[in-house]
Amino acid sequence: MSYLRYFFLFALFVIGFSSCRKFEQEKVVARADPFVPTNLYPIERLPSYFNRVVVLPCYYPDEDSHLLTYIDDIFQQELAQERIFETIRIETKQMKRVFGVERVSSAGELPENFLRKLEDMTNANGVLFVDLNSYRPYRPMSIGVRAKLVDIKTGEFMWAIDETFDAGHASIIVGSSQFQEKAQVRALSAKTSGSVLHSPRIFAKYVASTTFSTLPLR
Repeated sequence: MSYLRYFFLFALFVIGFSSCRKFEQEKVVARADPFVPTNLYPIERLPSYFNRVVVLPCYYPDEDSHLLTYIDDIFQQELAQERIFETIRIETKQMKRVFGVERVSSAGELPENFLRKLEDMTNANGVLFVDLNSYRPYRPMSIGVRAKLVDIKTGEFMWAIDETFDAGHASIIVGSSQFQEKAQVRALSAKTSGSVLHSPRIFAKYVASTTFSTLPLR
């Protein structure tokens, strides 16, 4: 009988401790501001000629990761929402056929004459690299993004960002929750019964949208 009593008291303690911890976390989140990327480099304005950009497939070191089955579509969609320039999407099959690889990292060695060949193929002014340098699909979810927008002729940076979006931080919770209140995201969440902090796809949309919101305007 005493064993059951001690077990009951211990269970009450655990529940009470968890409730207090959750309450403290909620207070921290309530005081937080939405996350704003700061580790970035944008030029002040895009030049007038810079109006066509090749969007490369996202790079992630684990080529077998489930992330790569949907991340390209999400980043392409969120970039198009910004409507800053025309985007020309290069598929992995086309990359493999022309360059011998499906994905390239902005921090790695590029195929020979990579930028020139892209320019010849697309008549674009720029190229967008997106490296996903970390990914955690379970709670708290996290995605690390290192992206670069480059002048295709000169190789000059027009914009670059290197941020980790970690849902364990209060500012990310606030920012992603505000993002989910957008009509199209709310509709997607209802359709999939998902939450931005529970669904890797919706969280990736938040990450992509926040990343591209820092692009320089024309």
